[in-house]
Amino acid sequence: MFDFGTYLRIPRTRARTSTTVTETFPVLARELRDIGDDVRAVPAPPIPVVPEPYSIRVAQTDISSPSAPDTEMVTEWMNRPHLAEAWEYDWPRERWHAHLQAQLDGSYSRPLIGSFKGKDIGYLEIYRAAKDQIAGVYPSDPHDIGMHAAIAELSVVNKGFGALLLPKIIASVFELDPKCRRIVFEPDYRNTVMRRLSEYAGGVFLGELDMRADRRIALFVVPRTPDDVPDMS
Repeated sequence: MFDFGTYLRIPRTRARTSTTVTETFPVLARELRDIGDDVRAVPAPPIPVVPEPYSIRVAQTDISSPSAPDTEMVTEWMNRPHLAEAWEYDWPRERWHAHLQAQLDGSYSRPLIGSFKGKDIGYLEIYRAAKDQIAGVYPSDPHDIGMHAAIAELSVVNKGFGALLLPKIIASVFELDPKCRRIVFEPDYRNTVMRRLSEYAGGVFLGELDMRADRRIALFVVPRTPDDVPDMS
């Protein structure tokens, strides 16, 4: 059973009537609440360390203000056409503030900012797969890690950053969390670029699976050892 938990209520003003209405949005809609104690006890994902001139840091929010710099930046990024289409997270600032803060407050996932030569260029989310909807389609281990990444700057899109950085991020996660047996990638089944990148990074293809009625994925795992590939039979 999936419990989608917390919801955020955001006032909206209708242009035609000038009346204020309230829209309700789920916060961390993919996070599972009905989980075992062994999964609940697992700490938040580690923060990968990558070599210069790259860096990864935790996104920061001012808990009292949705206008904190990282909230503003990520909101602007995710409303850019190429990311709005890919992620479908083209949300208002208030919803992004709640989404980032909820990750910082819990142990399910961490919001991260990726930089190149001191310039912020992308947004990442690293999450515990056993605490996520993805656990419904494969036999997850409590310490499994999943990742989502978005390059905001079009000037560096398709420049090989993913192929260069992803193996380093994977190696860092395995080093920082010795109990992590595998890292999960779940691109849309039609996303040939991400499928190739997942394979390049050492991902083992587990099949095309339906996470939801409206979302079919291509599931890959990068195992720590060959014995850590999950049995899908």
